[in-house]
Amino acid sequence: MKADPSRYLEFRRDIHRHPELSNQEVETTRRIREFLARDGLELCPIGALNGGFVRINAGKARTLCMRADIDALPLTEHTGAPFSSVHEGVMHACGHDMHTAIAAGIACELNRVKDRLNCNILVLFQPAEEANPVGGARPVTEAGFLTDQHIDEMYGLHMWPSLPVGDIELRPGPIMAASDRFRIEVLGTAAHAAEPHLGVDAIVIGSEIDCALVQKLRREVNPFEPVSVSIGSFQTFGRYNVVCDRAVLDGTVRTTSEESRNCLHRRIREIPQQIASLYGGQAKVDIQAGYGVLRNSPELFQRFSTHAARLLGQEHVHTDIHPSLIGEDFYYFSHQVPSLYFHIGCQAEHPLHNDAFLPREEVLGVAIDLMTDYFLAQA
Repeated sequence: MKADPSRYLEFRRDIHRHPELSNQEVETTRRIREFLARDGLELCPIGALNGGFVRINAGKARTLCMRADIDALPLTEHTGAPFSSVHEGVMHACGHDMHTAIAAGIACELNRVKDRLNCNILVLFQPAEEANPVGGARPVTEAGFLTDQHIDEMYGLHMWPSLPVGDIELRPGPIMAASDRFRIEVLGTAAHAAEPHLGVDAIVIGSEIDCALVQKLRREVNPFEPVSVSIGSFQTFGRYNVVCDRAVLDGTVRTTSEESRNCLHRRIREIPQQIASLYGGQAKVDIQAGYGVLRNSPELFQRFSTHAARLLGQEHVHTDIHPSLIGEDFYYFSHQVPSLYFHIGCQAEHPLHNDAFLPREEVLGVAIDLMTDYFLAQA
């Protein structure tokens, strides 16, 4: 089945031009609703959440759902595209505008041939994927979406700038990491810089904690398992001639198994307190659990990868890959129903979450054709 991507291209550019942050996607929702209405499709609400879903009822027993995230990021766009964001400080820098247009295309194309479907199809336009640790998938599931709509399988995709257009990558089991945040407050004792022996330097303690967490913890987990501990912010509070008595480190830990996740959480609590104690200071640690490990169903992986290889060519379906350490709230679906999540090549010059990220638009037609063919092939 081949779709004409031109109308979806204009829709994508309209969404890109008018981005909205997580949980603020009111106008985005209106644009989706109006676009779908042209094809006689109704965007149904999920409680008071932004976004919504379309149901293509074929009168069958099984229901499969395709999810697209619709929110943007707090970045000022520097792509130079003629359809650049009109909202200063807000940009679709993660490809969710493409996801939205692809989902709309899937809904419209399948609605035209719904008499050929052997399963019911839902297309979910989900808000707030970027709002880690809660995200938008969690309130969607908590609202009863999966059970109320009798969802049997969930599907999702993500733009992947390092892959050429026409290629996809996926694997069974873990494909996206658990993404947790931690905050460490170091408390020392202030003193005059000329009398450092009378104080406890929070900067020195914080520096050792930084090195210990980033370097030492890598040696405490299986070297073949993808993990990452990163500190992205190190703030100090003081004056140039005063021994600093307070520092705050903010970081993230990414893991692909619950065993490593639990181990690293425990060590991130222990190590700062041990180091601070050596210097006579204190360390207070708070860990905020975010999205869990997103796992692909082995059965859906086999079914989908086989179909994709027939459609795209085996050389364009990459399955010998490592899990990404990027977090994804699709996790909330994947641990409740069999799910399949994959990366689709968009051959962008700049990475995700970059203010110059701009995916190749040819991916629209590739993605719509891939998913409509797949859904039509389901028994």
